[in-house]
Amino acid sequence: MIRILVEGMTEGKGGKEAFIMNTFRAFDKSKYSFSFISYNDRIAYQDELESFGAEIIRINGRNKGLLGYRRSLSDVFSKRKFDVVWANKTTLSSCEILEIAKRHSVPLRIVHSHSSSNMGGRLTFVLHSINKLFVKSLANEYFACSDTAAKWFFGNQSYTLIKNGIDVEKFRYNSGVRDLIRKEWKLNDCFVLGHVGRFGIEKNHTKLINVFNEVHKLQSNAKLVLCGDGEERIHIETLIKKLGLEDSVIIMGIVNNVNEVLQAMDLFVMPSFFEGLPFALLEAQAAGLKCVVSDTVSRESDVLGWNVFLPLSADDTIWAKKIIELENTNVFREDACDIIKDEGFDIKDTVQQVENIIRNHIE
Repeated sequence: MIRILVEGMTEGKGGKEAFIMNTFRAFDKSKYSFSFISYNDRIAYQDELESFGAEIIRINGRNKGLLGYRRSLSDVFSKRKFDVVWANKTTLSSCEILEIAKRHSVPLRIVHSHSSSNMGGRLTFVLHSINKLFVKSLANEYFACSDTAAKWFFGNQSYTLIKNGIDVEKFRYNSGVRDLIRKEWKLNDCFVLGHVGRFGIEKNHTKLINVFNEVHKLQSNAKLVLCGDGEERIHIETLIKKLGLEDSVIIMGIVNNVNEVLQAMDLFVMPSFFEGLPFALLEAQAAGLKCVVSDTVSRESDVLGWNVFLPLSADDTIWAKKIIELENTNVFREDACDIIKDEGFDIKDTVQQVENIIRNHIE
């Protein structure tokens, strides 16, 4: 039994957490034992993790005191033997787990980049820049979800591209599911735009709402469906009311059936300030959706070749006109899943790749 300690789960259900869960579900539990570091009272998907026998190790985070944090991490490694530490990160501002794992002679120490730019403040950026110089002495495998995410973490250092695998078949276009969801949410005869993502500054929901406002002026049957939650939600709800869009924007919150909700959409919009290789965009493409995306998002995300990239600086009306123009562009949504699989984004392929790397270090 190979023992893996995973860092990176938080209380939120973002893209990083989705990646961790997708890989965890696909690993053979008779060969691999998982433990998860938790810096919160609970982490996302905790009940499911525990139902599959995973151990949740609760310790105080770095923000509660550096010395206590380091001591708690040292205790984790003193009391348990791990073969692999897999640090899933959006920033290198904290690398203590890799340092302490090395001191305890953990054979495989993975640092995995899931972002392409700074999501924190100035201090986060400074610490990230410093640790970027030293991480190569702490880890011995370097993963990234995209070339831009690798550049942000590793500069010109070599790395392994680990594609954000998903359970592709789960997202295969299904017209029956589409009809059911559209009927449930009263979306019949509507032009439905959609977005899936946490309500955080980096996702740029303000731009999304302003663009939709211009779409709605041109096409009154347009609806916008938002899945997610976060600190920006109140601000976005206020903006929706200010623009008089309460009847045209549906905030579903965090849902457990994103794969079904995507079927009901006609087009996916993502005006993010930055992304690595966003899960939500990959899932939208697996569901056969055309996507309008900011040009700050990695071009590697355009798996189907259907995405349209627009500058964030472009006027909201330009975005709106392009969205409406795409409404009448026909694509065969049923073909999308097979293309996604052929491009290597099936979670089974992702896990096989990681397993091969683990065996090279452990066996």
